[in-house]
Amino acid sequence: MLVSELKIENFRCYEFAEIPINSGITLVYGKNGSGKSSIIEGIYFALSGKSFRTTDLNTLIRKHSDLTQTFITFNDGSGVKITKKTNQKCKILQIKDKKTLTYAQLVSNYPTCLVENKEFFFTTSTPGEKRAFLNKTLFYVEQSANNAFKDLKKTIYQRAACLKSNDLKQIAYWDQKLIELEPFITQINKNLIVSVNDMLQTSEIKDHFAQKNPWLTDLVVHYDPGFDKKLDFPDILQQNIEKDRILKRTTAGPHKRSFNFLLNNMPAHDLLSRGQQKIVSIILHLIQRELIQHKTNTKPILLMDDISSELDKDNANLMLKYLRSKGIQTVMTSIEKKRFSGEEDVFMFHVEQKGDRSNVR
Repeated sequence: MLVSELKIENFRCYEFAEIPINSGITLVYGKNGSGKSSIIEGIYFALSGKSFRTTDLNTLIRKHSDLTQTFITFNDGSGVKITKKTNQKCKILQIKDKKTLTYAQLVSNYPTCLVENKEFFFTTSTPGEKRAFLNKTLFYVEQSANNAFKDLKKTIYQRAACLKSNDLKQIAYWDQKLIELEPFITQINKNLIVSVNDMLQTSEIKDHFAQKNPWLTDLVVHYDPGFDKKLDFPDILQQNIEKDRILKRTTAGPHKRSFNFLLNNMPAHDLLSRGQQKIVSIILHLIQRELIQHKTNTKPILLMDDISSELDKDNANLMLKYLRSKGIQTVMTSIEKKRFSGEEDVFMFHVEQKGDRSNVR
């Protein structure tokens, strides 16, 4: 199922916009601050009920309006409408049968793969940003992970409360809960990283981009479980108890998990240019999309914000060639169109802003 159209009403700087989405590649271009990213954000919001730019969804509502609406239509005639009123929860509605969806149902039914600015350079991203990538992928490929992550979040929260109140008896209880959760969470994350590394070495994705980037053959993703692997996790909790009591938080554990890129056993960010780092991020998200597609039997739309910066012409052409060859529905933004002009099957829209209003044409 492919996205065929986006409509947004009172969304950010748009009073109204109606944009047909190509089954292949759709490029939205315009000057900085013109409203390009809001188109990507509108699609993402319509398919997830969330924004990648803010946690305060009230800011999505256009100034002097009291609600915003997004409409996504699919190529089979179905669709989803989300209505967000000021200081109220979103109402998510399947257009065909008028069925109300939860956030979990929405993201389960309509997976997306989003590459935005802070994720373009995974070699230097924060552990939290890397963890979000792991969590999202595991949401689709390892269903048993969801309850474990809920339990982990509760355990870390309760342990922090005990650290603040210096309740040593209760800390011991939550320590045990954390010790019980750790092996499963560590294992499913390690399994995911093994899959990613296998695809880095054997998939068509790697072979395609290695034509221009032979160093990809030596790239490895290294999993960081969030604590020193040389020690047993129960011993780490015991050793850190005084530090945790002072800081009033759990300083080591699976809630701190992350990953790093190594190139010839060296940190990749020390060796790769920013353009090369961007290629790494694009490849990682293409791998994520392939894993999700295989597990869910869906075709997640690929959203790429600010694609042209730092990406040289050869790699941009390689990326477009791969997206076309695999029939990957993609919506991307760029400040200029020159790099994509004349490309086969690239539909282009220009965004411009006049006053406080953006328009697409």
